[in-house]
Amino acid sequence: MQTDDGRGRDYELGLICYPFYPTKDSGRGVDRYCYELIENLRGSSPHLRLNVIEQGSSIGAWPAAKKLLRLAAKLGTLRSDVYHAVSTPAGAAAILAGKQRVVVTIHDLLPFQVTSYNPSLKSAYARWCTTLCVKRADALIAPFSVTKDELIAAHGAEASKIHVVNYGLDHGTYYPRPAVARDPRKVLYVGELSRAKGVDVLLQAFAALKTHVPDAKLVLGGKGRDRELLEGMARACAPNDVAFLGFVPEAQLAELYASAAVMVFPSRYGFGLSSLEAMACGTPVIVSATLDAPEFMADAGLLVKPEDATDLAQSMRRLLQDDALREDYSKRGIARAARYSWAATADKTREVCERLLRT
Repeated sequence: MQTDDGRGRDYELGLICYPFYPTKDSGRGVDRYCYELIENLRGSSPHLRLNVIEQGSSIGAWPAAKKLLRLAAKLGTLRSDVYHAVSTPAGAAAILAGKQRVVVTIHDLLPFQVTSYNPSLKSAYARWCTTLCVKRADALIAPFSVTKDELIAAHGAEASKIHVVNYGLDHGTYYPRPAVARDPRKVLYVGELSRAKGVDVLLQAFAALKTHVPDAKLVLGGKGRDRELLEGMARACAPNDVAFLGFVPEAQLAELYASAAVMVFPSRYGFGLSSLEAMACGTPVIVSATLDAPEFMADAGLLVKPEDATDLAQSMRRLLQDDALREDYSKRGIARAARYSWAATADKTREVCERLLRT
């Protein structure tokens, strides 16, 4: 197959999505990342032919192993010129299959940083895959500089192999909606309902907030394994003022963001696309100052101490009780979100792949 030698010849890019589905409707960030890469890579260059390899997620070690075996068999039949794996398990599969010119996105280093919320076997496997990719992949993509720096400092990655490519945003969906009335007492969370995302801390903080802002309301959008536990916490701390919406389809998300006074994402481990989407809709955002969060947020929102319910309650109170402050952070968030786009994510990813073809 022809390859790009710097003079614009045709090439095939094999995009390995394992263990994710390319969709914007699941609520999972990497699913969305895959979907947007495919949508924005197609037609981005007359020389690019995209070959998407999907396997999808699974629950349990044995179903996951079977899908991994099917992926290995599929990779054995492929002859793409360059491969982009959207996860370290996908990257490890490509490397072990003997593929050349392998690019791997390492979204985070949570298997090394946070092990309390995932099965130990899953975390161990993820660490092994990451270590293999750092050593043997031809190029690595990290969404933020903080991830790149840690890959170099803690995992011995070669700086020249790592390229920072930020996540993007769909500006056709997420933008200010002045026709939507904001509830000046609504606090919103959108994401996985889990302690890993700090929802337990949010509920504790909301209980404290209610002593100062008695008419405050908390709305939680999303699904997750800790929902039952979190619903129990909500009944204990503010039974009449916490609403669990369940999974919110994307068609409804922008108006939901626009209806809230503040969006809170108190994750114990950094970035969430919902924070960026809310900022684009003009909703002030509060996030925990962990890992990559300060980098993507900068001064466009309020950063709070991780797992500190008191700090979070005080920040929510500040925004709910100060109209001028909310307006200021609304404008800052819109400006900050304008710097991110999925088209730029895809273009920079393609540049990384094409650089390998010229070496």
